[in-house]
Amino acid sequence: MKFDFILSHEQQALVESSLTVIDKVISRYIHTNEAVCGLDPDDLYQEGAAALCKAAATYDGTSAQFSTYATAVIRNHLLNHCKAVNAGQRNLPTVSLDDCGSDDSRPPPCPEPFTPDGVDELIGRLDADDLLADCKRRYTGVARLGVEALELKIKGLSGADIARLYHTTPNNVGAWISRAARKIRKDFALQE
Repeated sequence: MKFDFILSHEQQALVESSLTVIDKVISRYIHTNEAVCGLDPDDLYQEGAAALCKAAATYDGTSAQFSTYATAVIRNHLLNHCKAVNAGQRNLPTVSLDDCGSDDSRPPPCPEPFTPDGVDELIGRLDADDLLADCKRRYTGVARLGVEALELKIKGLSGADIARLYHTTPNNVGAWISRAARKIRKDFALQE
Protein backbone atom coordinates (compact mmCIF):
# COMPACT_ATOMS: atom_id res chain seq x y z
CA MET A 1 0.00 0.00 0.00
CA LYS A 2 1.42 3.35 -0.98
CA PHE A 3 1.25 6.06 1.66
CA ASP A 4 0.76 9.39 -0.04
CA PHE A 5 -1.18 11.05 2.77
CA ILE A 6 -0.58 12.57 6.20
CA LEU A 7 -3.15 12.03 8.93
CA SER A 8 -4.49 15.02 10.82
CA HIS A 9 -4.83 14.90 14.62
CA GLU A 10 -8.53 14.04 14.28
CA GLN A 11 -7.77 11.23 11.84
CA GLN A 12 -5.04 9.88 14.14
CA ALA A 13 -7.51 9.86 17.05
CA LEU A 14 -10.02 8.05 14.83
CA VAL A 15 -7.41 5.38 14.02
CA GLU A 16 -6.39 4.97 17.66
CA SER A 17 -9.99 4.55 18.80
CA SER A 18 -10.72 1.98 16.06
CA LEU A 19 -7.79 -0.44 16.37
CA THR A 20 -10.13 -3.23 17.48
CA VAL A 21 -11.67 -3.22 14.00
CA ILE A 22 -8.47 -4.79 12.64
CA ASP A 23 -8.75 -7.80 14.96
CA LYS A 24 -12.44 -8.22 14.12
CA VAL A 25 -11.77 -8.18 10.36
CA ILE A 26 -8.89 -10.66 10.66
CA SER A 27 -10.88 -13.08 12.81
CA ARG A 28 -14.02 -12.85 10.66
CA TYR A 29 -12.71 -12.75 7.08
CA ILE A 30 -9.07 -13.92 6.98
CA HIS A 31 -7.48 -17.33 7.58
CA THR A 32 -4.04 -16.86 9.12
CA ASN A 33 -1.19 -19.25 8.42
CA GLU A 34 1.97 -18.87 10.47
CA ALA A 35 3.87 -21.17 8.09
CA VAL A 36 3.53 -18.69 5.21
CA CYS A 37 5.48 -15.46 5.33
CA GLY A 38 2.98 -12.61 5.13
CA LEU A 39 -0.03 -14.58 6.40
CA ASP A 40 0.86 -14.84 10.08
CA PRO A 41 -1.27 -12.78 12.50
CA ASP A 42 1.39 -10.12 13.12
CA ASP A 43 1.92 -9.41 9.43
CA LEU A 44 -1.81 -9.32 8.80
CA TYR A 45 -2.35 -6.96 11.73
CA GLN A 46 0.35 -4.63 10.36
CA GLU A 47 -1.29 -4.65 6.92
CA GLY A 48 -4.66 -4.02 8.60
CA ALA A 49 -3.23 -1.06 10.51
CA ALA A 50 -1.98 0.46 7.27
CA ALA A 51 -5.43 -0.04 5.72
CA LEU A 52 -7.05 1.53 8.81
CA CYS A 53 -4.88 4.64 8.31
CA LYS A 54 -5.93 4.73 4.65
CA ALA A 55 -9.58 4.45 5.75
CA ALA A 56 -9.15 7.37 8.16
CA ALA A 57 -7.50 9.48 5.45
CA THR A 58 -10.29 8.81 2.93
CA TYR A 59 -13.31 8.85 5.29
CA ASP A 60 -15.76 11.62 4.42
CA GLY A 61 -17.89 11.36 7.60
CA THR A 62 -21.24 11.30 5.78
CA SER A 63 -21.64 7.94 4.04
CA ALA A 64 -21.50 5.53 7.02
CA GLN A 65 -20.10 5.11 10.49
CA PHE A 66 -16.35 5.00 10.48
CA SER A 67 -16.18 1.44 11.84
CA THR A 68 -18.38 0.19 8.97
CA TYR A 69 -16.32 2.05 6.38
CA ALA A 70 -13.01 0.95 7.95
CA THR A 71 -14.15 -2.69 8.03
CA ALA A 72 -14.75 -2.67 4.27
CA VAL A 73 -11.43 -0.92 3.52
CA ILE A 74 -9.42 -3.25 5.79
CA ARG A 75 -11.17 -6.40 4.53
CA ASN A 76 -10.58 -5.50 0.87
CA HIS A 77 -6.95 -4.61 1.51
CA LEU A 78 -6.27 -7.82 3.45
CA LEU A 79 -7.96 -9.99 0.82
CA ASN A 80 -5.80 -8.38 -1.88
CA HIS A 81 -2.72 -8.87 0.32
CA CYS A 82 -3.54 -12.57 0.84
CA LYS A 83 -4.07 -13.08 -2.90
CA ALA A 84 -0.70 -11.48 -3.64
CA VAL A 85 1.07 -13.62 -1.02
CA ASN A 86 -0.56 -16.81 -2.34
CA ALA A 87 0.35 -15.92 -5.93
CA GLY A 88 3.98 -15.47 -4.87
CA GLN A 89 3.92 -18.82 -3.05
CA ARG A 90 2.82 -20.68 -6.19
CA ASN A 91 6.04 -19.77 -7.98
CA LEU A 92 8.40 -21.05 -5.28
CA PRO A 93 10.30 -24.26 -6.06
CA THR A 94 10.16 -27.07 -3.53
CA VAL A 95 13.34 -28.60 -2.15
CA SER A 96 13.53 -31.98 -0.44
CA LEU A 97 14.72 -31.84 3.16
CA ASP A 98 16.31 -35.30 2.74
CA ASP A 99 19.23 -33.75 0.83
CA CYS A 100 20.27 -31.56 3.79
CA GLY A 101 22.45 -34.24 5.41
CA SER A 102 25.18 -34.30 2.73
CA ASP A 103 28.83 -34.13 3.80
CA ASP A 104 29.73 -31.46 1.24
CA SER A 105 30.22 -27.94 2.52
CA ARG A 106 28.09 -26.56 -0.29
CA PRO A 107 24.31 -26.76 -0.26
CA PRO A 108 22.53 -29.23 -2.53
CA PRO A 109 21.48 -27.85 -5.91
CA CYS A 110 17.92 -26.59 -6.16
CA PRO A 111 15.91 -28.67 -8.60
CA GLU A 112 14.33 -26.75 -11.42
CA PRO A 113 10.52 -26.83 -11.33
CA PHE A 114 9.26 -29.43 -13.79
CA THR A 115 5.82 -30.18 -15.09
CA PRO A 116 5.74 -33.49 -16.96
CA ASP A 117 3.85 -33.12 -20.21
CA GLY A 118 5.41 -35.73 -22.48
CA VAL A 119 6.97 -33.21 -24.86
CA ASP A 120 10.48 -33.81 -23.53
CA GLU A 121 10.09 -37.57 -23.96
CA LEU A 122 8.79 -37.14 -27.49
CA ILE A 123 11.60 -34.83 -28.51
CA GLY A 124 14.12 -37.15 -26.87
CA ARG A 125 12.96 -40.07 -29.04
CA LEU A 126 13.45 -38.22 -32.29
CA ASP A 127 16.08 -35.89 -33.58
CA ALA A 128 14.72 -32.59 -32.34
CA ASP A 129 16.08 -30.47 -35.15
CA ASP A 130 14.63 -32.66 -37.89
CA LEU A 131 11.30 -33.01 -36.13
CA LEU A 132 10.90 -29.29 -35.52
CA ALA A 133 12.02 -28.37 -39.04
CA ASP A 134 9.44 -30.76 -40.49
CA CYS A 135 6.71 -29.44 -38.19
CA LYS A 136 7.65 -25.86 -38.99
CA ARG A 137 7.11 -26.56 -42.71
CA ARG A 138 3.73 -28.25 -42.13
CA TYR A 139 2.17 -26.09 -39.40
CA THR A 140 0.71 -22.61 -39.63
CA GLY A 141 -0.56 -20.04 -37.15
CA VAL A 142 -0.13 -20.58 -33.42
CA ALA A 143 1.23 -24.11 -33.84
CA ARG A 144 4.04 -22.78 -36.06
CA LEU A 145 4.82 -20.06 -33.50
CA GLY A 146 4.99 -22.82 -30.87
CA VAL A 147 7.44 -24.82 -32.97
CA GLU A 148 9.62 -21.73 -33.40
CA ALA A 149 9.46 -21.12 -29.64
CA LEU A 150 10.45 -24.76 -29.00
CA GLU A 151 13.46 -24.31 -31.29
CA LEU A 152 14.50 -21.24 -29.32
CA LYS A 153 13.97 -23.07 -26.00
CA ILE A 154 16.25 -25.88 -27.20
CA LYS A 155 18.88 -23.24 -27.97
CA GLY A 156 18.68 -22.11 -24.33
CA LEU A 157 16.36 -19.10 -24.37
CA SER A 158 13.82 -18.73 -21.59
CA GLY A 159 10.11 -18.11 -22.10
CA ALA A 160 10.61 -14.47 -21.10
CA ASP A 161 13.42 -14.08 -23.67
CA ILE A 162 11.23 -15.55 -26.41
CA ALA A 163 8.35 -13.30 -25.38
CA ARG A 164 10.60 -10.25 -25.75
CA LEU A 165 11.66 -11.39 -29.24
CA TYR A 166 8.04 -11.73 -30.35
CA HIS A 167 6.83 -8.65 -28.44
CA THR A 168 4.29 -10.65 -26.42
CA THR A 169 3.84 -12.08 -22.93
CA PRO A 170 5.48 -15.26 -21.57
CA ASN A 171 1.96 -16.70 -21.10
CA ASN A 172 1.36 -16.43 -24.85
CA VAL A 173 4.65 -18.20 -25.54
CA GLY A 174 3.61 -20.99 -23.17
CA ALA A 175 0.27 -21.29 -24.97
CA TRP A 176 2.03 -21.48 -28.34
CA ILE A 177 4.33 -24.22 -27.10
CA SER A 178 1.40 -26.10 -25.60
CA ARG A 179 -0.53 -25.93 -28.88
CA ALA A 180 2.51 -27.10 -30.87
CA ALA A 181 3.22 -29.93 -28.42
CA ARG A 182 -0.39 -31.12 -28.58
CA LYS A 183 -0.26 -31.11 -32.38
CA ILE A 184 3.11 -32.89 -32.46
CA ARG A 185 1.81 -35.56 -30.03
CA LYS A 186 -1.30 -36.04 -32.15
CA ASP A 187 0.73 -36.34 -35.37
CA PHE A 188 3.18 -38.74 -33.73
CA ALA A 189 0.33 -40.91 -32.41
CA LEU A 190 -1.14 -41.11 -35.93
CA GLN A 191 2.23 -42.27 -37.32
CA GLU A 192 2.52 -45.18 -34.85
